[in-house]
Amino acid sequence: MKSNENSQPEAYLEALLSYLACPIDPTSPLTALRNGAGQVVSLRSAQGEYPVIHNIPCLLPTQAQDSERNRTLWQAHQEEMWQNYQQGDPGVFANSNEVTDYIGELLDQKGDGLFLDLGCGALPQPCYMAASEDHVHWLGIDPFFGDQQRQFPFAQAVGEYLPFRANVLDGVLYASTLSHQIDPQRSLRRVRQALKPQGRVYIWYEPPKERIRYTLWRIKKALGIPCRYNRWHHSAFTQKSLRALLRQAGFILEEEILLCTRCPDYGTKCQEPGEFLAIARSLPL
Repeated sequence: MKSNENSQPEAYLEALLSYLACPIDPTSPLTALRNGAGQVVSLRSAQGEYPVIHNIPCLLPTQAQDSERNRTLWQAHQEEMWQNYQQGDPGVFANSNEVTDYIGELLDQKGDGLFLDLGCGALPQPCYMAASEDHVHWLGIDPFFGDQQRQFPFAQAVGEYLPFRANVLDGVLYASTLSHQIDPQRSLRRVRQALKPQGRVYIWYEPPKERIRYTLWRIKKALGIPCRYNRWHHSAFTQKSLRALLRQAGFILEEEILLCTRCPDYGTKCQEPGEFLAIARSLPL
């Protein structure tokens, strides 16, 4: 069993303070409240006060602030994932393979500057971070506080209530995490606000393989019935539906890279790719 202790260096917290804002209203700044020793113990905005535990800002909205009808299903999923991880399954958060490293290389080639890993998990460092560190500087958020010290500045937060100021990020990565969001469109819109002009979002995703399941899930969503696509994912995206979602959130798709370890060059001409990396540019607000 793993311990529940986690912390991060004070320097990571101080770096985050330059970028963070209130998760409820990102136009509202956060004021750092310090104890007698000068340590930050909480962050306060006009909307409320958020604890800082072992130099980790805890910026999750309360249940009263978030009335999303799918929240109960989402919370049950989070609890199940954490239980599996605590029982010794690092695969809940880790996805170390050729594709993971390749994505890091792609980010290193195409990206530059300050990037957010939205849904970074609870492990010290995802593999794609190490593979992209020549040109990319990483921050991370995740709803899991975690039990290991991460090797990058981290805040406990979710995409639908992204706690970042406007125009501070050069890129945002959803590494198989957009489908875990309660409200993917709201999450993308918050990302768009935090991105600099011409900033980019990178979405690593796997299209659904079961068309009947996908169709039934879309019908339930259209009827407003709380539901998940399957046990592990709240949503699923085809190439067409993801493009539509990006347009609605204020992005334009620039490139979609096929990812297939079975094919030469990772499937640049694969007829049945299993995964994609979609790269989209933020349109002017």
